Amino acid sequence: MNNLKFVILLTILFICSTNAQSTFDAVRIRQNEIGFGARNLAMGGNGITSANDYSAIYWNPAGLASLQFNQFTAEFSHLHYANSATFGDNLSDMDNSFTRFRNIGLAVPLPTTRGSFVLAFGYNYVRDFDEYLFFSGFNQNSNGLEFELADENGIYDWYAFDRDVYQTEEISSEGGLHQWSFGGALAISPSVDLGVAFNIWRGKEEYSLLFTQEDSEDLYSVYPGDFDSYTLDQHLLSGYKAFSMKFGGMFKLNQITRLGLAVELPSTFTVTEEYSSSDVLVFDDGYTDPFEYEPGTWQYKVKTPYRFDAGIGFTLQNLQLHAGSTYQDWRQIRFEKPDSWSLDTDYQALLNENPAFRRDYRATLDYHAGAEILIPNSNVSLRGGYALRSSPLKDATSDMDKSIYSGGVGLQIGRNTILDVTYTYGTWQKLSEDIYTPGGTAEQITENRIFLGLRVIF
Repeated sequence: MNNLKFVILLTILFICSTNAQSTFDAVRIRQNEIGFGARNLAMGGNGITSANDYSAIYWNPAGLASLQFNQFTAEFSHLHYANSATFGDNLSDMDNSFTRFRNIGLAVPLPTTRGSFVLAFGYNYVRDFDEYLFFSGFNQNSNGLEFELADENGIYDWYAFDRDVYQTEEISSEGGLHQWSFGGALAISPSVDLGVAFNIWRGKEEYSLLFTQEDSEDLYSVYPGDFDSYTLDQHLLSGYKAFSMKFGGMFKLNQITRLGLAVELPSTFTVTEEYSSSDVLVFDDGYTDPFEYEPGTWQYKVKTPYRFDAGIGFTLQNLQLHAGSTYQDWRQIRFEKPDSWSLDTDYQALLNENPAFRRDYRATLDYHAGAEILIPNSNVSLRGGYALRSSPLKDATSDMDKSIYSGGVGLQIGRNTILDVTYTYGTWQKLSEDIYTPGGTAEQITENRIFLGLRVIF
C-alpha cells in the first residue's frame, strides 16, 4: 500500500464545520444553568424570593437588602451523570462523576440612618458543561465515508467504507461557566428593595470525541478497498468571556407575602476554540495509515437574550412557600463576528446561521416551586421542591423537558454557622445524531447532585 492516498471526507467536514458553528453551540452556553446556593436549590432552584443570603447576588440582587449582619458563604457540589443510550438495537449504560467548588462570597451591610444598604462580592460557578455519552452497535445507514485509493495499476478511484459497519462512539465534555460578581441592594422604603449585580463571566470546556467503525461482517474485502477499521480522535478546547448586568426588585405586599422580579440584560460571549484532530485507517492485511491534522484556532461571539425571573413567597410562622418562573426567548440569540477578524467566507457562513434560531427554537417558561419548614424547638430546617426546565427546541416533546426533584436540610451547627445539604434528581430524554453515526441515538439521562454549603454570620 505504498501508493496509498486517501481523503477522509468526514474529517475534512469536521475541520470546516469548526469554523461554522451550529445554533446548538450558541444555545447551550446558557441552557440548563443551575446557579448556586444549596438552600435555594433544595426548594426548586429559583431563589427570586427565597434567597436572603449572599446567593441573592445571582438570583435576585434585591434580596441582599434583607441581610442585617456580615455573611460569608462557601459551597461544593458533586454530580453523578448517567446516560442510557440506545443505538440501533444496542443499549449502553454508562456514567461519570464530577466534583466542583461552587461558590465563595461575602456580603456586608453598611451603616445607614434608615433602611439598609448591602454590598456583596464573590465567585460563583453557575453552569456545568459536564456530560458523557458512550454507545456502540451495528449501523446499516450510510455516513458518507469514502477514501481515494490507488489499485495495483496505480489508478485512483473512490472506495466507500460507509455502511453495514459496527460503530462505537465516546463523547465527553467537562468544564463550565463561572462568575466574578459584585452587587448591592438598597431598601428604598419599608416595602421595596432594589438591587443590581455586575458579573464578569469566564469559563472553559474540554470536549473530546473518539469514533471507531469496524468491518465486523468482512464486507469490505476487495483490494484496494479491503478496510478493517477507521478511528477518528477529535479534541476541542473552548474558552468563554462575557460581562452581564442583572437588576432585581423585592416588594413586600403584606406581612406574609413577597413578590420578586429580576431581569438580566443581554450579554455577548466571546468564544475562543482550539481544535485538533487525528485518525487512522487500518486494512485487512494489517497495514495502518495514521494522519494528524494541523491544529487551529477559531473565535466568534454569541449574543444571549434577556432573562426574566419572577417569584412569589409566603412566610407563615415556621413555614415558607416559594414559587417562581424564568422566561427566555432563545429565538433572539445571534452569532456575531469579532471586530478584529475579517469577514471571510467562514464568518459569512456563521452569520448565515442566525435565521435558524427563529426557525428551530422557541421561548421557554421554566417553573419552580418549593417549601421550607423550621422544626419547632430545634435548629433544623427541612426543604423540598420541584422544577421543570423546558427544552428550547421548537419541535421538542414533553419528555425532552428536564424534571428536577429536590430536597435538603439546614443545620445550625454553631451559634452563627449554618450547614446546608441538598440533593437533586433530574431526568430527561435527548435525541443525538452526528455525521459519523446517522440514524441517531436515543438518550435517557439522569443527574444526581449533592450540594454542600456553609453560611457564617458575623
